[in-house]
Amino acid sequence: MKKRDAAGALLLFVYLLGVGLLTGPSLYQMIAGRLPAPKLELVPFADIAKVLTDPGSPGLGVFANLAGNVLLFLPLGLLLPLFWRYFQRAGRTVLCGLALSVSIELIQLVSGGVTSVDDVLLNTLGAALGFALAKLALRLWPRLVPRRKGRAEWRWPLLCWLAVIAAATASDLLLWG
Repeated sequence: MKKRDAAGALLLFVYLLGVGLLTGPSLYQMIAGRLPAPKLELVPFADIAKVLTDPGSPGLGVFANLAGNVLLFLPLGLLLPLFWRYFQRAGRTVLCGLALSVSIELIQLVSGGVTSVDDVLLNTLGAALGFALAKLALRLWPRLVPRRKGRAEWRWPLLCWLAVIAAATASDLLLWG
C-alpha cells in the first residue's frame, strides 16, 4: 500500500465513521430488535416540499434537512478523486455517492429510521458538488493529481464503509451486549 492510498483510506474511514454516527443505527440494534417503526417516503421531492412549505415539519429545519444532506456527502465527492485516479471520472464518483446513500437508506429502512428518496437525491448532489470542487482543486494545484492508477481502487470506499459498519456493530455490542 502506498502512503497516498493509506492516507486517503484513513481520511475516508474517519469521514465515513462520522457519516455512520450521524445517519443511524448499527447492525446490533437491528439484531437486538431495539428499533422504532420505519417510515418510507418514495415520492421524489415530497420531503423537500414539506420542509420548504411547512414550518411545523419534523426535523431540524430547512438547513439541516436539505443543506445538511448535501453537505454530508460533499467530502466524499472531494476525497475520492483527490486520492484515487479511478475516481477522476464524475460518473464513478457520483455513482459511489449514490450507492453509499442507498445503503444508508436501506439500513435506516430495516432499522426503523426514516427512509427517503429525497435524502438519496440530496446526498448524490452533495457527492457531485464535492467532485466539482475536487476537479477545481486539481486544476489549480496539478501536483495533487494522483499519478499512479492501481488495480481495484474502487475497493477503498467499500472497505472503509464495511469497516465503519463493523466498528459501529462492535461498539454497540460492547455498550449494550
